[in-house]
Amino acid sequence: MPRIIASTEDSAEDVVHRLRDPRIFGEFAGSLIHSRDLRTSSRVALAERAFDLLPLPRSEGDVILVAARAPSRLLDIGAFLIEAEAFSVLQLMHLVFAVFLDRALVTGVAPASRNAVLRAVVGLPEASPGLRALYVGMHLAAVSESEAKREVRAVLRSRATPGDVKPLIASILASPDGGAAMLADLAREEGLLASETSVDSPEVVANIPRLPPALSALGRRWLDRAREE
Repeated sequence: MPRIIASTEDSAEDVVHRLRDPRIFGEFAGSLIHSRDLRTSSRVALAERAFDLLPLPRSEGDVILVAARAPSRLLDIGAFLIEAEAFSVLQLMHLVFAVFLDRALVTGVAPASRNAVLRAVVGLPEASPGLRALYVGMHLAAVSESEAKREVRAVLRSRATPGDVKPLIASILASPDGGAAMLADLAREEGLLASETSVDSPEVVANIPRLPPALSALGRRWLDRAREE
């Protein structure tokens, strides 16, 4: 804790107060989830608490006003929960909202962690196709073009990707505007944007990514093959 908060002067009460900050607790949990000195159940509890501290919008107007941010290692914590078979839809909702506000969370962890999260999100049966596709779009827009191509091919070819998610992802990729309009619609459905927000509003421009044009051909190719079948 002294390393995380850069202070050795805090009392026990100060530390407890600081651990209510999702960024500080997330760093704390992230440093312990792979510790062999803790039981698996304790490490899962730490990871779950890191997600529980994250805010979710209570109304449309809350989205841009939320001051608390996610810990930089949020996707590492998510990858741990996935490996422990303890990742839930609620945690996915937290993850989508956090990445919606800060896509550097995706690139701030190792490719192995972020891609494990991506594939687990795509295959999470309890989550709506729209929520999963929204995360996929934000993830692909954050990583390099070469990595995005690899992941798109893997997701669209995988039998583990549900049939109701593949066409939605492919349609986003194939959109001439880089998927912006479709992603904005999905964000509205999930309460991340106000229902009356237009595609050229500051909120959309700031928070809705445009996918690289090179991904468009992959999406069109998949859609063409699906029509032929």
